[in-house]
Amino acid sequence: MDARRNTSGYSLIELMISLAIMAIVGSQLLLSFSAQHRTYVQQDQLSRTQQDVRVLMDVVLEDLRMAGFMVPQEFGVDSIDGGANAADLLCMSDPAIIAPAEYAGATERFDAADVTSNLGGDDTTVSLSASEMDIDGDGNDDFAIGSGILIGDGTEHHCARITDLTGNTITFAPATPSGASYSLLSTRAVPAVTYEIATTTLLRNGLVLSNFIEDMQVEFGVDADNNGAIEGAEFPIHDLAGVDRSRILMARVTLTSRTAQPDLTFTGSRAAAANRNAGTNDNFKRRRATADAVLRNMR
Repeated sequence: MDARRNTSGYSLIELMISLAIMAIVGSQLLLSFSAQHRTYVQQDQLSRTQQDVRVLMDVVLEDLRMAGFMVPQEFGVDSIDGGANAADLLCMSDPAIIAPAEYAGATERFDAADVTSNLGGDDTTVSLSASEMDIDGDGNDDFAIGSGILIGDGTEHHCARITDLTGNTITFAPATPSGASYSLLSTRAVPAVTYEIATTTLLRNGLVLSNFIEDMQVEFGVDADNNGAIEGAEFPIHDLAGVDRSRILMARVTLTSRTAQPDLTFTGSRAAAANRNAGTNDNFKRRRATADAVLRNMR
């Protein structure tokens, strides 16, 4: 009787073909999963970016709407225009320094602190009257390191963040504009809240609010003819040089946020806003929020 071989099973060639097919299918599944994960991450970043800019806009507007509370109108709000190539700096008087017990019975606005040192262009220090470091008279000095300061004499105005405080001498940044000249007889100051951009970081009084806000633009409506309305050339005004701050009735703020990581498949750049030029393509996705605030304490 002839012996017969058992020929059941797979040949080596069939096994190799099966492995090759499995490798191809597996690689395609891996590529699909990787693409879906990348899309999820990008959409999650974009969602966070949009939520971030909306929340921060609410914070800015809350401060802005209180600008001018219980202080002279010309010290309610100010800004430094960054022009075509930089973000703006925004300052508004700080209502937190006014003690409720002091304004409850007040019949008029509190005076700003008298400036006792000469102030001109490119200055970074100013001395105030020691007896007036306390704006509202509650017994506490109202100027502090890290907070802002609004300085003005009715013609020249400046806003900055306090970097040092020794006695009643205040060091601040940025410096006053080159060529500025303040009248010592009428120059005064009030504490302020400052918002500024450092690269892609939004700072409030020097403290980080977000690391993904790359631009802030501020525009103002100024009732120059004092008729109670903003019309024609009275909006938008970007640069407040020479503007009577007491006539400012409204402000528009635009914040631009960007994702934490670029998307190399996306062609995008920071769009132009207010009087700032657009950026160049850097593959980042962005979201923008714009809101208007009526400055109710400026009248």
